[in-house]
Amino acid sequence: MVDFLAFMVKTLDNTEEDYRLPLTESQVELIKMLRSALHHQEKDIGLLHKLFYAFLAPPPDDQPFKRWDDALLCWLAVTNLREDGTFNPAHKLTGQLAKWEYVIRGAGLYESVTNTNSFGTLVESDIHQHWI
Repeated sequence: MVDFLAFMVKTLDNTEEDYRLPLTESQVELIKMLRSALHHQEKDIGLLHKLFYAFLAPPPDDQPFKRWDDALLCWLAVTNLREDGTFNPAHKLTGQLAKWEYVIRGAGLYESVTNTNSFGTLVESDIHQHWI
């Protein structure tokens, strides 16, 4: 996740000729906020979560999902591209995907605990029963 976020900060100002990930306007704004926080040496876990979670949320209902418009999928593809233009075999990708699944599940848990209003009473009652 750190490499993913660092890549976005470093390539945010790239031109059309340079490689950059496809980002939404809100993702660009969050990356700018992260870059500013890093520049000022501010620690903001909430901002990191909000930025990363912006890449996990599904597109709005009026926008169909397109795999090459998804920055995380593009990142996974580019980082697994070999010099000959083929992708790494599945057995080399399994460990990386397992780490991403762990991070994604953690982000979902963090979101559900910190933003219970969006998840309804099921999460609220589950938190009170099992976490408190």
